[in-house]
Amino acid sequence: MDIRGCQSSAAINDAAKRTLGRQDGTKPPVPGGAVLLSAGCQEETPGSLTLCNGKGSGVKLSMEKPDCEEGRPRITNGNSSKALRAYTPPPAPPAGRATRPPRAPGGIRVAMETRAERPRGGSSRVARCPAMFLAGPAWPRLRVLRALWALLAVLWAPWRLLAMHEIHTCNWQVVLNQFTTVGKEGESDRFSDQEPLDTVDSMFSQLVDAPINRDEKYLGFPYYLKINYTCKGKSSEALVRKGHLTGLKPVVLVTFQSPVNFHHWKIEQLQIQMEAAPFPNKGGCATEEVCAMSWYTPMPVKNGSVLMRVDVSSNGLGPFVPKQRFQVNINGFLQRQQGDTPQFTVGNELFHLIPRYFVNVPSRPLWYTVDQSPVLILGGIPEEKSILLTDTSFKDFFLVELSIDSCWVGSFYCPHPNFTATIYDAIATESILFIRQNQLVYYFTGTYITLHESNRGSGSWVRVLAKECIKKLCPVHFHSNGSEYIMALTTGKNEGYVHFGTITDGRVSFELLPRKQSVCQGIQVVNCSITWAIYMEDHHRLLLLVEIEDPAAGKRFQVVSYDLVSDYLAILYTIPEFIPDARGLEFLMILGTESYTNFPMVPKGMSYNPYNHMLFIWGNFLLQSYDNENFIYLLDFPKELSIKYLVNSFRGEMAIVTETEEIWYLLEGSHRVYKLFPSEGWEVYVSLQRMHQSSLHAPNETMVTLFYEDSKLYQLVYLINDQQGRLVKRLVPVEQLLMYQQLGNRYILERQGGHLTLSFSNLCPFTVMRLRDLPNPQIYTRQERYRARPPRVLEASGFHTRNSLAVYQGLVYYLLWLHSKYYKHYYFYLASNWQSAGNVHIDMASYEKIYDLKAEHELPERIFLDKGASYRFSIFLSVRGHSFKSEAQSGFSFYLRSRLDLGLVLAHPHCIEAVVWQELLINRNSVLFWVTLSDKKACFDQGISGHHLMKTSMLIKVVGSAGHCFQNTYQGPRMQGNLMVPMFIGCPPGKRLAFDITYTLQYNRQQNKHYFDCVHVDREMPCFLFRDIFYPFFLIQDLVTGDSGSFQGSYVLKVVGGGPTLDTIKEYSEEDIYRYNSPLDKTDSLIWTTRNATTTEDPAFNILSHQSLGIEWLCLENSPCHDTIPHSIFAPEFFFKVLVSNRGVDKSTYCDYQLTFLLHIHGLPLSATRALFILVACNILRWKINNLIASESYYSSTSSSMIFSSASRTRSRIGSRISSRIISKMAEEKTAKPE
Repeated sequence: MDIRGCQSSAAINDAAKRTLGRQDGTKPPVPGGAVLLSAGCQEETPGSLTLCNGKGSGVKLSMEKPDCEEGRPRITNGNSSKALRAYTPPPAPPAGRATRPPRAPGGIRVAMETRAERPRGGSSRVARCPAMFLAGPAWPRLRVLRALWALLAVLWAPWRLLAMHEIHTCNWQVVLNQFTTVGKEGESDRFSDQEPLDTVDSMFSQLVDAPINRDEKYLGFPYYLKINYTCKGKSSEALVRKGHLTGLKPVVLVTFQSPVNFHHWKIEQLQIQMEAAPFPNKGGCATEEVCAMSWYTPMPVKNGSVLMRVDVSSNGLGPFVPKQRFQVNINGFLQRQQGDTPQFTVGNELFHLIPRYFVNVPSRPLWYTVDQSPVLILGGIPEEKSILLTDTSFKDFFLVELSIDSCWVGSFYCPHPNFTATIYDAIATESILFIRQNQLVYYFTGTYITLHESNRGSGSWVRVLAKECIKKLCPVHFHSNGSEYIMALTTGKNEGYVHFGTITDGRVSFELLPRKQSVCQGIQVVNCSITWAIYMEDHHRLLLLVEIEDPAAGKRFQVVSYDLVSDYLAILYTIPEFIPDARGLEFLMILGTESYTNFPMVPKGMSYNPYNHMLFIWGNFLLQSYDNENFIYLLDFPKELSIKYLVNSFRGEMAIVTETEEIWYLLEGSHRVYKLFPSEGWEVYVSLQRMHQSSLHAPNETMVTLFYEDSKLYQLVYLINDQQGRLVKRLVPVEQLLMYQQLGNRYILERQGGHLTLSFSNLCPFTVMRLRDLPNPQIYTRQERYRARPPRVLEASGFHTRNSLAVYQGLVYYLLWLHSKYYKHYYFYLASNWQSAGNVHIDMASYEKIYDLKAEHELPERIFLDKGASYRFSIFLSVRGHSFKSEAQSGFSFYLRSRLDLGLVLAHPHCIEAVVWQELLINRNSVLFWVTLSDKKACFDQGISGHHLMKTSMLIKVVGSAGHCFQNTYQGPRMQGNLMVPMFIGCPPGKRLAFDITYTLQYNRQQNKHYFDCVHVDREMPCFLFRDIFYPFFLIQDLVTGDSGSFQGSYVLKVVGGGPTLDTIKEYSEEDIYRYNSPLDKTDSLIWTTRNATTTEDPAFNILSHQSLGIEWLCLENSPCHDTIPHSIFAPEFFFKVLVSNRGVDKSTYCDYQLTFLLHIHGLPLSATRALFILVACNILRWKINNLIASESYYSSTSSSMIFSSASRTRSRIGSRISSRIISKMAEEKTAKPE
C-alpha cells in the first residue's frame, strides 16, 4: 500500500503531530474528535480514519463495537455496513474543565478535545478520499510502513493518554545549594561536605520568645534543596511564580538508606517529609514584586547513610506536576581545595567527551552494590584510563582520568598478549571503588565521615593482589552480615582459584578459595578455568562456572558449588554440550532424555536473584532454574545470538544485552523472552518521539550501558546530532514497546463480502485490575516517617528570609538527631498576636512523627514478617468476555467456575504459606481473590531486630497476562498482571523490649497489699522492698507504629552487676553470673530465686514469663548483696544491674530481645552478727545518753533509778518521754532567765 495520493509524507507526519498534540501541549481543533489524515478529499462520518494510496483509493478504518468474546475493536475498509454512524455530540464543557468523554452508539468511547470547542448541532464531518475498493496486494505491505504503524498505535492508545499529554511536559528541577548560595541564580553544589555546621546558631539567638533551649548550640546541615519546576515551551520563572500565587508548595520526602554495617549502626527505615519554603531570588525588579523565586528545604544527613532518595510531589494546590524521584547521594570522592572548589581525589576531571570514546564502542555492564552505592562508575573507554563517574544515577556525570600508575609486567605465569590503558572492570560499593586494568586490580576508599566516623579516605589508588594475575572481576550485588563482597578470577599460576574479597567498614581483605585445593583438583580434572562466579549470601556458597578442557572429550562446562563454611566442593550441574531440539515447544525442561541439535552451547556467565532464588545460565542460550538443580531451556532466545550481559531489576524483570547490542526482555517466572531493540515496536516509538522533536533520540546513537533504577529500565546513550555529541540517560519504555508489538503482530484480515476487515486481538484476560483491602503499610514496611514544616513567617508576602531558612535547618537537624520537645502554648499565643521576635514563629505541632500512613492502592515496596505473622489483601479483576462456566457435579448440581485464574509463586514454599480464596461477582462479571501470606515458623531461629533477615519473595500472576496487560497512568502505561514483592523473614527493624515500670508497680502493690518506696524518691527509678515478692513485667515497643504491648513470651533474667550505690556498680564475671543466678548453685551465692519449675535445657537458669509466680530476693551469704553496710540510719539498699533475654527460650517471635536495666531494692536485711553488733552498740549508746540526761536533771536519783530499773520494753518509751520533759523544762528555764 502507498500513501502518496492525498498528501506527502511530510504532511502526514505533520497531521500525526497534530493528532498527538501541539508543542505547547494543546489539542488540535479536529471536529468530532476524529483524526484528520488527509485533506482535499470527500467528507465522511466521524469515528473513521481514511488512508489514501497512490491511485486515489482509500482505506477507511472505523472503530466498531467490541466483540463480547474477543474484546477487540475492528477497523474496516470501504463503506462497511458496521461502521460507526455519525451522532450529535453534547455541548462542549467550559474551557479547562475535564469531563468524562461521551459514549458513541454501540458502546464505543470517543476521544474528546480538552481545549477546542466542538461544533454545535448536526453531525461532525471528516474528509476522506474518493470511496474505491482497495487493491488486494496492497495490504501485505502494511507491516513495513512505519508511519502507518505509528498512526495505528495512536488509534490503539486510549483517550486518556492524549488527554494527559500535557502532564508529561512538566517536571521538577532539584539542585543542591549551600547556605551562602541560597537565592542565587544558576548555582548548584556537589554533595561532598558531611559535617554539621554552626551557621544557624546565631539565627536562633534572635528568637527570644521561641521554644528553644538557650543552653544548646544549634547546628544545621551543610546543604539545602532548591526546587523549581519547568514545563515545555513555557517560562520557568513565570511558572514558579504562578504556582506560588495559586498555593503550590512542593512536598519533599527524603528516604535514608540503611547502612551495610548493621553491627556499627542501627538498622532503620527512616524518612522525613518536609514542606518547601518559598524564597525570592536575589536581584530587584521594577515592575513586579517577585521576578524570580524558588522553593527550599534543608537537605538532611543521617549518620550511617550515604544514599538518599528524594521524592518531590505537589501539595495538591495550583498546577499539577507529577511526582518525581531524585538520587541525592554523598560523594566521598570529592574534596574541597583552595578557593572552595571541589575536586576529585581519584583523578583529574576531563571536560570534553571525545566521540571516539563512545562511537561504535561496545556497551558494558554497570556493576554496583544494589541500593547501597552512592557513586557509580563505568569503564570501557578505549585506550584511556578514564571512567564515567556519577552520584545521581547518571542524571549528570563526570569523565575522570584516574591517577593510577598503569604499570604492566608480563611473566610466564601471567600471559598477556598486549598492554592497554582501558579500564575493563569497574565495581562500586558503599564507600570503595574497584577497577581492573590489564591483570592489575586497584581500589580507592572514599571519605565518608557519616559511615566511618573518621577520615578513612584513600590518598591514592591502592593496588591489591599485586602478585596475582587477575583476568576478571565479578560483582556481588547484595551485602550480607554487615559486609560487602567482590570476587577476582585468576589465571596463570593460580588458575582454578577465586580471590574472595570482603569489605567491612571501609577495610578490604581477600581470601584465596577453595582453601585446601583448587577447583580443578576438587572436580578431578587436569585443566579447567573459572569463567564466572556468583556468591549466594543466603547460603554462604559460591557457584562457579567452570570450563573444562579435555583432550579426549573436548570442551565442556559445569556449575560447581563451594560451601565457604564447610569447605565442601561439589558439581551442581553439567551443562549440555549442544542446544536442545525443542521445535514446536515454548520451553523445555532439561531432563537428559531430550534430543539435541548440532549447535554447541557456549555458556558465558550466570545471574542469581536472592529474593526468588532463581538462577540463570546464559551464553548463546538462556537456562533458568528455581532450585539450582533443574533447568528450563527458554526457546524464545535465538541460538544464533550470544548474550553479553544481563541486567536484573531483582523485582521480577530482567533485560538482556547481546554481543550485537540487541536488547531483550524477560519477566521472571515466565518462559517468554521479548525483543525490544531492534523491533517494530521500537520503530513506532522512535517515529512518535521524532514527531515530538524529542531531544533524547538522534539518527546516530551508541548505547553505553543499560541499567535498572526504581524498577525502570534506562539507557545511557551517546547521541550525535548536527555533528554534536552528547551523553544522555533515557527511559526504555518497555510497556509501550510491548504494546506496539502487539499491535503489529495481533491483527487479523478478514473478508466480509467485498471488503477486507482489519481487527486487533486484545490478549489480556481482564479489563480492570485493582488491589483492595490493603492494610496500613508501616507495620509491614517498617518505615519510620517524620513530618516537618517550615516555621511561619509573619510577612504578608509569605516569603521566607535567610534567617527563617536557617531556623528551619536547625529544627530539622534536631528533629532527626535530638528529637527535641518544646512547650508550645505560650508561644502560639504570641504568634497569634503577631508578637513573635524576628517575624518567625515556631509551631512545634509541625514537627512530629507519623504513625498512621495509609496504603496507596499498591503493594508495599517490601514486607517484613515476624514469626507466624501474615499479610492479607484482595485483588479485584473484571473479566473480559464470558467469565464464568458451569461444571456438572454429582446429581443435578452444577459448580460455577471462573475462566480467570490467579497463580502465586513462592520462592521458599517451605517458609511461606499462601492461601487464595475466590469470590465470584456474577452481576459485575468480576472475580475477587483474597490472598493471605503467612509465615510457617520454620525457616528462622532468632536474631537481633533488623539483622540477618532471610530474603524471599512472592510473585502473583494472573494466568495469561504476562506481556499482554497494561494500565494507562499519567506516567505512561504500566504492566499489569504480574506483581513481585520482596519479603524478609526474621525480626523486623524497629522493635525492642522495655521494662514496664508502670504496670510492675501497680501489680506489685496489688499482690503484696502495700508498697513502700525509698525515703528519697526517684520517679525514674522507683524502689522495691526486699521482703516483698517482685513481679516484673515487660513491653514490646514498636518504634515504627508507636504501639506498645505486653510481652507474652518467655525470658531468662540474670543479675549481671550491682553495687550499694550508683557509683559503685560493677560488672560480674561469667562465673559470678552463674553463681548468683543459677538454681544449680551450691555455694550459697544466690541473689534471687523463684518458685517456677521451668528451666533452660542445661538447666542452668530459670525461665520466667508474664505468668510467673514472682521473684524472691535471697542475697545469700556469698552473694554481693549479703550484709550490705547501711550508709545512714535507714535500712541498706542495693542497685542490681539486670539482664533480660528471650534468646533460646521464647517460641513466640523471631526477635532476640535483650534488655539491661537497673533495679533499686531497699530494706535489705543485715547478717546476724552485724545485727547483734549494731543492737549492742545502739543499747550502749542509748544507755550513755540516758545517763547523761539523768545526771543533768534536777530530778532525784530515786526517780531516775526507778526509771532505769523498769523492763526493757517499757524503759525505752518512759525514758524517751522523761527526756522530752527534761529538755522542755530546761528550755523554759533558759528562756525565763534574763540576759
